[in-house]
Amino acid sequence: MTRLYGRNKELGLLETLLARGREEQTGLMVVAGDQGLGKTRFLESATQHSAKSGWEVIRLKASGLSVISLRCLIDDLLDAPTLERFADRWSDWVDFCHPGDSAKGPVLLALDDVDWSGSTMWAVPAVRSVGRRLGRPLVVLMSCTDDSRDSFPIDDDSQAQQLTDSTVTVVRCRLLPLPREAIEHIATEALGMRPGREIMDICGHAGGVPARLMPLLDGVVEAGVIQGADGAARLAPNGVLPPQAWSLALARFTGLSSGTRQMVDVGSVLGRSSSLRTLSVALGRTELNLLPSIREAQDAGVLVEDDSGVSFTDALVWHAARENMPVPVRGAILREVGRRLLVTGETEPAGDEYLLRAARLGDRPAAADLPDALTRRARTDPVTAAELAAQALRLPLVAKEAQLGLWQIRVDGLIFSGRVVDAMECLADALEQPLKPEAVDALRIRLPLLQVFSGGVEAAAEVRRLLERSDSPHGSGWGTLPADRLFHRTGDAGPEQRPELEPASRTHPDDLTGRRLLGSSQAWRDGRVQRSLDLLGEDTGASVMRTCNGQIPPFLTRVTRIQYLVSLRQFADAETELGAVVADIEEHGSHGWRAATESLRALLALEQGDTEAAVEAATSGLDLAERYGAGMLSLLAHAVLTIASLRRMQLLSARRHTEILGDPLSVDPSGGVTQPALWAVLMMTEANDGPRAATALAERLLSERVTRCALLLFAPYAAPWLVRTALAAERPEFAARTVAAARSLAEENRNWPVLAAAADHARWLLGGDADALQFTAGLHRDPWARAQMEEDLGGATEDRNAALRHLQRAAQTYARAGASRDAARVRQSLRSQGVRRRHWKNANRPDTGWAALTDTERAVAHLVAAGMTNRQTAQQMFLSPHTVNFHLRNIYRKLEIASRVNLATIVTTRREGVQGLSRTYWSSDQQLPLDAASGE
Repeated sequence: MTRLYGRNKELGLLETLLARGREEQTGLMVVAGDQGLGKTRFLESATQHSAKSGWEVIRLKASGLSVISLRCLIDDLLDAPTLERFADRWSDWVDFCHPGDSAKGPVLLALDDVDWSGSTMWAVPAVRSVGRRLGRPLVVLMSCTDDSRDSFPIDDDSQAQQLTDSTVTVVRCRLLPLPREAIEHIATEALGMRPGREIMDICGHAGGVPARLMPLLDGVVEAGVIQGADGAARLAPNGVLPPQAWSLALARFTGLSSGTRQMVDVGSVLGRSSSLRTLSVALGRTELNLLPSIREAQDAGVLVEDDSGVSFTDALVWHAARENMPVPVRGAILREVGRRLLVTGETEPAGDEYLLRAARLGDRPAAADLPDALTRRARTDPVTAAELAAQALRLPLVAKEAQLGLWQIRVDGLIFSGRVVDAMECLADALEQPLKPEAVDALRIRLPLLQVFSGGVEAAAEVRRLLERSDSPHGSGWGTLPADRLFHRTGDAGPEQRPELEPASRTHPDDLTGRRLLGSSQAWRDGRVQRSLDLLGEDTGASVMRTCNGQIPPFLTRVTRIQYLVSLRQFADAETELGAVVADIEEHGSHGWRAATESLRALLALEQGDTEAAVEAATSGLDLAERYGAGMLSLLAHAVLTIASLRRMQLLSARRHTEILGDPLSVDPSGGVTQPALWAVLMMTEANDGPRAATALAERLLSERVTRCALLLFAPYAAPWLVRTALAAERPEFAARTVAAARSLAEENRNWPVLAAAADHARWLLGGDADALQFTAGLHRDPWARAQMEEDLGGATEDRNAALRHLQRAAQTYARAGASRDAARVRQSLRSQGVRRRHWKNANRPDTGWAALTDTERAVAHLVAAGMTNRQTAQQMFLSPHTVNFHLRNIYRKLEIASRVNLATIVTTRREGVQGLSRTYWSSDQQLPLDAASGE
């Protein structure tokens, strides 16, 4: 039997009647019920089931035959020699099913909506007579409306009554409205998924009547449904129920007073729910004055209370109220509400959102007001303003002359969010429009800033081509403002080459942040540390996420200040300010700038000796920079990963990140070369090509681009590292100049002892007093600088026991900081003193595969895979070539390979596999996935 939800009792009665019919009894089942409760559907299902059970079925197609027509039909049925002959004669009126071969089998006669003078008891004699004359088992199934004249009324609780005499079994049942469970089953079939609460509330308007329920569900399907997070169906956000659906809810509005109906109409235009404050502003009535109308609407089943204020009972009631109002009226209401909210200064919800909705409905006055409203919103909420501006730009009603402001809001909001790629694309789209020259100039000022942020010139070059092409409506011959001026690169030039800054009184307020950043950069590169920090500190009390109007955002001043604090080893202050910046970013939704904060977190962790945390944060920064297109912000992360990889003896990874950083002397100005990037390249050059090449590169930097102060201020270990490298390259004159610059920097910044410690360390390397150097050792606040000093003291102290203590402390400090390469160098010095100590721990490792390799073997594998010979590998790891050869044989055995080519393939495959997992860059050997090439 076709599934009939909610009709199990009635179907059970039918089964009982059919069973008795097979026992040569005549039966009558009368299905009563109000219009639309599914009597016809029940008869259809019952006849299908009977036919499948072997009954011959005659079903009257038409309903409501007159008594005369029905008696004529029955007479023909009784007089016909066979049922087939009868069916042929009445083919236009009946359906006939003859499933078996027997001419004496049971017969089911189904009559829909038959007029038996309104009485079931009147029909019993007729059925008895038909059954007797037919001479075969007979069950008559008929439907009719309820009639209280029946001699055996139906109990509401039982829904059915049975009457049996010796010849006829009579069953009469009344169909009731469908229960909620049945409605849910029917809705699931119609929607293809379980209905959610909202849709079930809509279905409730049908009152359990199938004839009303199905149009409702058809309307829901027409409006569109989506699957929610819980798997249940809900109305699509912009779905509109058709009239045949929401017309069922109109009865609830009957009898509402005019004031209440006005409130309901205006509220329906505002949305499914509204706060009392918004309704008050929209209607010009006090919240207290609204309470009687709200109570009346609640009593009528139109409104209910919720957390935000009041909302419509369900989507059907809301659509009924809203769709009954003409579209122009809706637009006018939204426009007036938006204007009133703008006047009152309400921000939740904001008036510009209502103006935008009105403009979508074709309201021209609202479209005219929209640009000014979004300009006001951009001052306090640039992210939302940018999204609304993007929607407004798609409206045909917005005047051409008003579009410039919308483009500016859009671009500035994207910059504020850190979505640099989107901002570049938006700017390109804006410059394609037929704007006036002054409008183009207003957009051009944003181009250099985006060049700086993007870290590349491809997108900027495309915009420049749009501006300078001969057929451009914006004219030609325009040059971008130098990115150097907008960032910190001007400080690298000599004083005579630096642009003059306008006095603050003559500078637009929006440019003050840029002036401070530029002045701070100049002071830093001149070695005026406190002045540099003071200039950057003028914005520390305010929010870093403020609108920039095409200028440098305050965010960059704080980022630069934090980097300077790390260089000066003010770790606690740097962490505090970094936390404040991150909180500000999260509050304002400017997630794209997290690329910079994660890179700063990586630098902070690296300089405090937590290499693992540095790698994790830098990788996160690269992910964010790639996602939002802020390439300039990724340079610091690449620099951190280069230095971390070098310290961990991972030359392949370090080389890859250095290639991304590029040549610091040829990088385009928009790349925004930073001090960490310079030092990453210097350190990589020393590790890869030796001290001579590193010293030569440092000299080139100082002669062509970078001041000595800028180079030395990167970290306290900068000056000692340069001196040590120069001495190893047999360039004592360069070492002497570095010492002189370090001493001068310390003299000019006496309130920064960390600079004095660096100068003393560098001077001692040229022949100073070891006792005096030990006095300043405590001034070094980062582990790598302290380990450097201990290593230098160990190499120069004549007392062997004291030298060994220094070297052992250096090795331990390097190891704790994750600098395995430096620790290996110190262990070589200890071996030369006759001290050999195990620096590894026994571990449960498998016999074969990558996991079987020790840390030293993995380091050898990486260096050999990078193309180094055994001798070069030995130099990098401060081992003998014989030891490297020993480790290499073990590697071949464990990986079951026989050549360097196989080893390079395995290492490269592992690296690419990890890149696929992290989406961007990797510089750690820890917790790598198993290597398919090794058979694991």
